[in-house]
Amino acid sequence: MDLGTTYLGVSLPNPFVVGAGPLGDDLDRVRRLEDAGASMIVLRSLYEEEITGEQMDAFLHAETHSGSFAEAVTYSPEPLLALGPDEYLEHLRRVKKAVRIPVIASLNGVTPGGWV
Repeated sequence: MDLGTTYLGVSLPNPFVVGAGPLGDDLDRVRRLEDAGASMIVLRSLYEEEITGEQMDAFLHAETHSGSFAEAVTYSPEPLLALGPDEYLEHLRRVKKAVRIPVIASLNGVTPGGWV
């Protein structure tokens, strides 16, 4: 039985596409998905507003203790940050290198010209 299909102009051997989510975060998992028959992987989206918000949070976190003792900056845990643009591109490069199936990256911008 032929399960071949096309998605966004890309010919796929079957319609089993791994949607955006945590499954694309780990290279070993991505390889296992390909071995299990996935025909395409969509990586998590990179959100402009998330990056902007995290940059502001990091700035405010650092500035909170600017007039305190030096060791005061270690009182709070480091905030968990999503991948930034450079890290996202590096992850995309690694995933594409790890598998032979198509990999789709996703950008989600909210401001005109924000990604330029």
